[in-house]
Amino acid sequence: MRFYLILLFLPVVVLSQRQNFLSKSEVGIFGGASYYIGDLNTLAHFKNSQIAFGIITKYNINPRLALRALLIQGSVIADDAKSSSNYAGVYTNRNLSFASNITEIGAGVEFNYFPFQLGNKVYRGSGYLFAEVAYFQMNPTTNYLGETIELRTLGTEGQGTTLNSKMYYSKNQFSLPFGIGFKYPFGNIFCFGMEYGVRKTFTDYLDDVSSDRFIDKGQLTEVASPLTVALSNRNINGSPYGPRGNSQTKDWYFVYGVTFTIRLGNPDECFKH
Repeated sequence: MRFYLILLFLPVVVLSQRQNFLSKSEVGIFGGASYYIGDLNTLAHFKNSQIAFGIITKYNINPRLALRALLIQGSVIADDAKSSSNYAGVYTNRNLSFASNITEIGAGVEFNYFPFQLGNKVYRGSGYLFAEVAYFQMNPTTNYLGETIELRTLGTEGQGTTLNSKMYYSKNQFSLPFGIGFKYPFGNIFCFGMEYGVRKTFTDYLDDVSSDRFIDKGQLTEVASPLTVALSNRNINGSPYGPRGNSQTKDWYFVYGVTFTIRLGNPDECFKH
């Protein structure tokens, strides 16, 4: 008899837990911009910001803590010709540029400064911190003689040859996103947010530039294509010398914008135990 009672009430329990899960869950959209800091833009935050967009989902464990996942499509660019640093003359002569699309998928946690719960008149807007682990794809390109050239397989710093111990870098990379935000509810099921996120990467080739110095063109000519030679050193004055990049630092990219989410379940079911 007990077995049949369990079978009878099991669907009710499952449905209840499903409703509770949905009531704690949000899904929505992200819209904003992305930019990068690295060898071709060492200090200027927000410079060359490009459109970024994506989708976001959250599961609110309690009013202080949530799990989150985010899929973002963005891009980053930099151009020495537009340098405004104290060494603008040096960078303008270096004459390097790049652009790269970035597709990122990440997941992590979100911690609210104040208790927050959609549909609760006591728990209203709150600032928050977030931290994630993310996978992203990049593909640095440059414009040369009116054409868009993919840089990775060219080996502009001698990768894949006897002139450099490094092989071609991968388009597939990991990053550690973290940042701050603010969110505010509209009614019982809608939430508006703003956030700014930093992406620490583990690559110095988001911009295809890492080595401190230019590789010797004469030596490179013997082991690489003419296109590789042409793009390895684009100094306007033709000098084989001068700084190419900074091998001691990694590249970073940043994403900022707004989110708009909607709760998936009944607000009255939220946080039942």
